[in-house]
Amino acid sequence: MVVATTAGYGYVHYRFGQIRSVKVQGLRETASGEPMNILVVGSDSRAGLEDEGGRRYGAVGGQRNDVTLIVRVEPARKRVSLLSIPRDLVVAVAGSGAQNRVNAAFTGGPGQLVQTIEQNFDIPINHYVLIDFDGFRAIVDALGGIDVRFPYPARDAKSGLNITEAGCRHLNGGHALALARSRYFAYLRDGAWRSDPWADLGRIRRQQAFLQALVEAALAKGLTNPVRANAFIGSLVHEVTKDSAFRARDVIGLAASFRSFKPSRLGTYTLPVTVPTAHPLGEVLLPKQPDADRTVDRFLGRTAPAAPGAGAGRAPGDATLTVLNGLGTDGLAASTATELRRAGYRIATVGNAQAADLARSQVRYPPGRLADAQALARTLLGGARLTEDPGLGGGALTLVLGPGFSGVQLPAAAAGPATPKPARPKPARPDLRDYDPRPC
Repeated sequence: MVVATTAGYGYVHYRFGQIRSVKVQGLRETASGEPMNILVVGSDSRAGLEDEGGRRYGAVGGQRNDVTLIVRVEPARKRVSLLSIPRDLVVAVAGSGAQNRVNAAFTGGPGQLVQTIEQNFDIPINHYVLIDFDGFRAIVDALGGIDVRFPYPARDAKSGLNITEAGCRHLNGGHALALARSRYFAYLRDGAWRSDPWADLGRIRRQQAFLQALVEAALAKGLTNPVRANAFIGSLVHEVTKDSAFRARDVIGLAASFRSFKPSRLGTYTLPVTVPTAHPLGEVLLPKQPDADRTVDRFLGRTAPAAPGAGAGRAPGDATLTVLNGLGTDGLAASTATELRRAGYRIATVGNAQAADLARSQVRYPPGRLADAQALARTLLGGARLTEDPGLGGGALTLVLGPGFSGVQLPAAAAGPATPKPARPKPARPDLRDYDPRPC
């Protein structure tokens, strides 16, 4: 038994060591047994990928994060949750000083994407996993395919999806990829083809339901069969990239903790967004505040928002703050500066911001002062976007008041309120429409 156990453990380490690894800047360390946030990127790289007829999946060079998921694993509570970030969401790209779609952040490497997510959404990332088109297809095939129920016949000429009959269908890797990629989903009802008007947001809902089916397949028929489990591990070895700090013992520990996990308990969240009437980047999405911050708080299990009395929003001793009015409301910068002085900030200057297309308030901070910027953002009702500004020095912060700003939340008195009980939110479920595919 000792020899067999040791050999099995050594084999897992050997296989896991074969997975491509990259060093990723900006990842946060986490202790064993503590909650872990894993950034899972679905790359749109078509390199070497062809369908059965020899046609490529679109002539697109390079790679972007076509799908961006954050998987939160909480071993103590036996809880797994997914947060989907739409690919067309406009964010401040870390280290660039500019705004762009979140899928453009990946062009600067995984470290830039990790830092962009943390700076915009205050979500610490502990590990990183990349899967491209071919990898996704290979993983599904290694599990023997998955079963998905289609309420109606469905198609998408761009992704290759073509389901001619309604009902429970068994999808191999190629068909599963066509469903997961579908942004122009259409279904046949009452003799007419109807298009999903939600585009990428509709795709996110279908992907979340699809991932539930994938987890169910992995637990029910994939990883309990030694031969299939070996094929599954083999697909990961060749088709997945991970961060170099993600070790085999981390995965073994998680597998032991979630041996009896039920796919129906998988929590799913999507970042709330709004569609601007016009934007310099074209057809994009913007975070809908304060709903986006509340969703992140629920996903992380925080008692939203963080209580100022507990230290959130406390001014760092050496920070100086410039407050600029980007809304045009008379006296707004001066009154806000007065409130922030009460919170302990040293106000350097107050004035009006230059004309800019702001989606919300903005906190600019010098390199190395992200924590100070996050503390300031937590005092602002309506939230703020965080932007690193290499032109700022020392502890200088700049606050530009923008849309959604409704005041300052001051720290509580020294005694502070009673410590709230940890939040125990019920797992969210994919909000499917009657025509969306779902697990059988």
